[in-house]
Amino acid sequence: MAGAARAAYNLRTVENTRSFVSAAIERPGVRVRTLVSLRWIAIAGQFGTLIVVGLDLDYPLAWPSLIAAVAAAAVLNVGLWTLYPRNARFNGRDALLQFAFDLVQAGVLLFLTGGLKNPFVVLLIVPVTISATLLSARGTLLLTAMASAIVFVLWRWALPLPWMGPPVILPPVYRFGVVVAIALAGTFLAGYTWLVSAEARKRAHALVATQSALERESRMSALGSLAAAAAHELGGPLGTITLIARELADSLGDDPDFGEDVRLLNREASRSRAILIGIARRAEAEDPFPRLSLDALLHEVAHPLEPARVPIHVAAAGGAAPMIRRTPELLHGVANLVTNAVRHAGSAVTLTATTTPTEVCISVVDDGGGFSDSMLPHLGEPFLGPSVSGSGGTGLGIFIATTLLERTGGRLKFSNRRSGGAQVDVRWLRSHIEVQELE
Repeated sequence: MAGAARAAYNLRTVENTRSFVSAAIERPGVRVRTLVSLRWIAIAGQFGTLIVVGLDLDYPLAWPSLIAAVAAAAVLNVGLWTLYPRNARFNGRDALLQFAFDLVQAGVLLFLTGGLKNPFVVLLIVPVTISATLLSARGTLLLTAMASAIVFVLWRWALPLPWMGPPVILPPVYRFGVVVAIALAGTFLAGYTWLVSAEARKRAHALVATQSALERESRMSALGSLAAAAAHELGGPLGTITLIARELADSLGDDPDFGEDVRLLNREASRSRAILIGIARRAEAEDPFPRLSLDALLHEVAHPLEPARVPIHVAAAGGAAPMIRRTPELLHGVANLVTNAVRHAGSAVTLTATTTPTEVCISVVDDGGGFSDSMLPHLGEPFLGPSVSGSGGTGLGIFIATTLLERTGGRLKFSNRRSGGAQVDVRWLRSHIEVQELE
């Protein structure tokens, strides 16, 4: 059963990998050890700055309060390192609390050392920006509001900046400008980072869905291996049963009570053996059509969709159809485009193959309402919102088709026809997609 075990292992590996990736996308977080390491770097920088400013430059500092603020971060770090396992992660509220602590701790240090007059005040932006890659929009907004509140407190009530001689006095307008600059910078960076991270997470979701389309081919291959292994393993016992059934038929074939049953048993055993041999041969056989003409591929794509709500017409133009490699990416990608066209067509869908000396093109045309103006620039992106799609669709099917066909070297163009309806053109360089016929 080596083949069966191997196939079952492959199936489990595919499912476990997909579950792991989906879980990582659904619950993005930060490892406790990573957060602790970053905080140790911040603690070292804070302590080093205090040493240089207070001892080397001999500026007056509120040492007890400053050391207490730095020590609080160190104690928290030691506690996290001790209490949490190596691969533990902070998600959601836990991560928000950690970033809020870093923000408050930095605010306390700045409050004690001049507030907005301290050049290190720009570091308040760091926790907010990092959190935007890990937290939800609500958590990011909450942390941004907290940072803005801390900046306001520093503007109004911070202690004087440690200085030799008369204290530095900045004009109120300048200090207010610093407040606005830091608040706007934190909000902009947090918003920009969150949007980029959200787009990456959406694309990762869609890529998982794309991979699942190809996993179906892997599952079929694994099931074929299981079938072949089962056929081989059951062949021996079934052969023994067939042999015994024949001996019983020779001995009891004319018996009035059991003769007919024995002959039936012999026939069914022989039939079962033939079925298993056929399964093994089909499972072990290679793809009979690894390469086929472009026209034949279009018919293969259209055939499983018939009968559809509207007819699907397949046409070819531009000379003899080239021979291309029959791949799961090509089949699933074109099938997704045709399925989408059938869903929105008015009376028919046309699937056309055209060739030139340098290019191969597949066009999927329908006579429906066409793509909306708001959707057209965004086609190929994952998970379009209702405001973009206009029809409640997510755009995932077209994204999957785009991703799969681009893997084969194709480039997609979405457009609306002047006569009405939508058109999708997929183009390949002929040298990339054409293969020689099998000898």
